[in-house]
Amino acid sequence: MSRIAHFALILLLGISLPQIVVAEDSSAPNISLVQINAEGMIADLKYLVLNLAEDKKGWDKLDELLPTFLDGIDQQRPLRIDILLGENQEERYRLILPINDLGVFREALEVFEISSKKQRNGPYKLDNLFQGFMEYLKAHKYVVISEKLSEVEEIKDPLKRVQELLNKKYDFSALITNDKEGVDARKISMTSTRKQLLAAVKKKRDETENAFELRKLAFAHQMDELERIFAESQKMVIGWTTDSIKNEGRLEFTLKAIEGTSLEKSIKEFATKPSYFAKIPVKQDGILNGRIIHPLDEMRRANFTAFYKLILPTLKDRIANNKKLSEDQITAGSKVAELVIQMLDAGKETALVDAFIDSNPDEDGKYIMLAGIRSKDGAKLREVVELLPNLLKDQTVELDFVKEEGLSIHKINIKEQFQEGFYEQFGSGEALYVGSTPDALWMAAGSKAVDRIKTAAKLVTEAPPEEVSPNVIELNVKTLPWLKMIDRLREKKGNKKNQELRDLALKSLTNTDDTFTFVMKRDGDTIDGKAKLDKGILRFIGNIIAKFSKETL
Repeated sequence: MSRIAHFALILLLGISLPQIVVAEDSSAPNISLVQINAEGMIADLKYLVLNLAEDKKGWDKLDELLPTFLDGIDQQRPLRIDILLGENQEERYRLILPINDLGVFREALEVFEISSKKQRNGPYKLDNLFQGFMEYLKAHKYVVISEKLSEVEEIKDPLKRVQELLNKKYDFSALITNDKEGVDARKISMTSTRKQLLAAVKKKRDETENAFELRKLAFAHQMDELERIFAESQKMVIGWTTDSIKNEGRLEFTLKAIEGTSLEKSIKEFATKPSYFAKIPVKQDGILNGRIIHPLDEMRRANFTAFYKLILPTLKDRIANNKKLSEDQITAGSKVAELVIQMLDAGKETALVDAFIDSNPDEDGKYIMLAGIRSKDGAKLREVVELLPNLLKDQTVELDFVKEEGLSIHKINIKEQFQEGFYEQFGSGEALYVGSTPDALWMAAGSKAVDRIKTAAKLVTEAPPEEVSPNVIELNVKTLPWLKMIDRLREKKGNKKNQELRDLALKSLTNTDDTFTFVMKRDGDTIDGKAKLDKGILRFIGNIIAKFSKETL
């Protein structure tokens, strides 16, 4: 086998084994990753690639490669990797592996050009391709491998730190913990990392300066969120399970903040007040159903303001540079962009993102959809709709289709090029309806769309429920209908971007196994999240792995 293949397998093993991280820098996070066992990892890959994706060639490649990395390793016990963080977040790894035959394992190291020599009064000395040390914990039948002697000698019990992960029986999991005293030091240590990552964001060819600056700003905002979790979380657990019996994948996470930090303050703002739309039922079993009531703390409000400030000139650049648009269309498009950004920006004044969408099958098998989002500047919606015929060729609208006290609804007729996909979902001849009330924007499609906006607008004026839901985000998506619609629109436009990936997804999904669900909630002083992926989505993952296997291994 080639050295590249060997190296690839080491990486694969490294990210799929149980790991414990003991930081070299005492202020750095302690990160522990755990793979329940190698046998389970192989069984999951076989399930995804061979059983679901039915790609024998892709599986045969993996089946040939994986055992060569497991000589001497007990495939039925947990594996661990320790990530050791030093100055400026430089990292090293400490592997903690279960052994069923130490001699065979040492011979396997020789295959990878790593020699192991037992020292008289200490662990094994590793040399050649990897220089470090290996301690054999005879009582536990585990080896500990790392670059420094102290890093192998300090591990006495290979599984104690990660026992809670093992108890939950995740296939693969991670545990990240922080000490309270190291918050400021962790923030300082992230400074160089942030600079390096931002420096790696390069301007693309033909990208405008505004678009480049917006992309950098969006990345910086992501770093703000990650840095806060990195520095201020007391404990974070992430766990993945591939369930071949139920034909589903499950991802769970739990986050708890260090007392007195901005992260703790942010968590305490969740689930303190009911959604403005709490009285509107959302079934969570259609093609797209969801709620979000996400508070915006000081950092997030500032980031939203900065983002909206930069996104407008970026959108105007894009509109102005579109050679398919006339001068009148460019003028209208720029004005629409300006109005939409103003409405969105006004939403942050409520100090939260509060929205819902409910899309379910009607009696005739078509779908009905109702959605709403908080906004304090909904009156601008009429101006947006009025400008659409100037922006989009052959677009027709009916302003003030409904005009009642405190409620305006406008009708947007569906252009011919979009009718096939839209009518397939919502019914022949249907239109898109948008509306505004003093505190919200509304959208509906399908039968009785106008009546559903009217009913919802009345429901939000009623007294909210006394009990506040702990759920921050609820999401239910049937991916196949939306993928088909996107694929049909891309085909009409002759857009082949990501076509291979879309074809692979269309091949993988069916109407009965294409659902993704996610719930994030506050539970006391923690945030918990649970996601579930249906069989078809796992089949898509299996096809991706099979493709990589055939093309790379």
